[in-house]
Amino acid sequence: MALWLCIAAIIISIFLGWKFKFNTGIIAIGFAFLIGICVMGMKASEVIAFWPTTIVFYLLSIALFFNYATENGTMNVLGQKLLHAMGGNAKLVPFAVAAVSAIVGGLGAGASTPAIVGPFAFVMAATAGVNPVLTAVAITFGNLVGSNNPYNGYGGTISKNLIIANGIDEITTMDWSLKIWFNCCIITILVIVIFYFALKGHKASKVSMGQKPPAFDPVQKKTVVLLLLAFFLMVVPPILNTWIPGVPFLSTLNQICQPQVIMMLGAIACAVLKLGDEKTVIRKIPISTIVMIVGVYSLIKVAAAAGLVEFISGVLAESIPAFLVPAAVIFFAAFLSFFSSSTSTVMPLMYPMVPTLAASLSLNPIMLYTCIFFGGLATACSPFSTGGAVCIAANPYEDQKELLSNKMIVVALVVPVITIVAATLGLFSFFGV
Repeated sequence: MALWLCIAAIIISIFLGWKFKFNTGIIAIGFAFLIGICVMGMKASEVIAFWPTTIVFYLLSIALFFNYATENGTMNVLGQKLLHAMGGNAKLVPFAVAAVSAIVGGLGAGASTPAIVGPFAFVMAATAGVNPVLTAVAITFGNLVGSNNPYNGYGGTISKNLIIANGIDEITTMDWSLKIWFNCCIITILVIVIFYFALKGHKASKVSMGQKPPAFDPVQKKTVVLLLLAFFLMVVPPILNTWIPGVPFLSTLNQICQPQVIMMLGAIACAVLKLGDEKTVIRKIPISTIVMIVGVYSLIKVAAAAGLVEFISGVLAESIPAFLVPAAVIFFAAFLSFFSSSTSTVMPLMYPMVPTLAASLSLNPIMLYTCIFFGGLATACSPFSTGGAVCIAANPYEDQKELLSNKMIVVALVVPVITIVAATLGLFSFFGV
């Protein structure tokens, strides 16, 4: 009974959040307490213990550091400079937009990348005669390449922590996370290329890039130096520790250079150097997202305690042929994420299934994690999702917004199909464990 109540609660929470624009997390945490305490006999402290402390700390540290770069305009100027440097040939504009979105997302902008890149990307694309739907695809999926890296990317760090929660050691987890990221980069590029030709991006004409973008002011120059230094420290030491294991100095340096540590130290440096208004930076912390993640994650953990993971794993293992399991996993992940968040709903729900599925069906866990990871992100362009909604809102042309709202639903339905075909053909099975 508890299991079916949890399943109903998850569906109701997602539906009410989508339909009435409530924060899904608030509804979900209420269900978590009611079902956990009244039905399953848990203590309130046990339900609270399900809260994803590590993930929340990551979100706080990312926001505190990178909000300075957003608040003082560094990210906006950086995006303009990158676009201007890669411009000129209209046929390359969609790939330039995707590349800029990947770089800005990789530098920590994450879910805010469409808001940063979108306004001038849509203007440039319109001047070049590029379909706005193609521009939206380039922004959304280009951002996924950067923001899903396992070092400091929003989705990548959440994925990495969920794999660790499955009992995998940190070194193996980083190795797997890099391979999952590589798989996602390949399918993301494939999606962009397919839509590039389908929406006739290759037929765009030569276009002028307009006036030269503004120079960095003194505050922004300091911010860029901090961003590059932080990115170097978050990437290089973990790579060295992976390539040269067993060296105490590198192991200690790796712990000091963990993203959450570097970003907290970076936030302190930004505050000391007065690179932005601290109160504004704190106000921009995504509390709504954190509440959603905490609430939904807690409800899912209650459902897991009631046997949800074993139930779905059993259905996938016993009712579906092994070669169709990747397709089923992608379908389930894409369906859930169409109306909810992949990082707060789909990944926490489905990642715990991977060890059982991999063992019972002799499937590659890296492939299964990739199916869940990108399956959930395949509908990131849906206007019902945060990324899709922000991307549409970033378009300065009012007459294009209604078109995008309708067309992006179609895109959100097509991308999972592309992903299912790619997974069934073995695209995610290049790496073994």
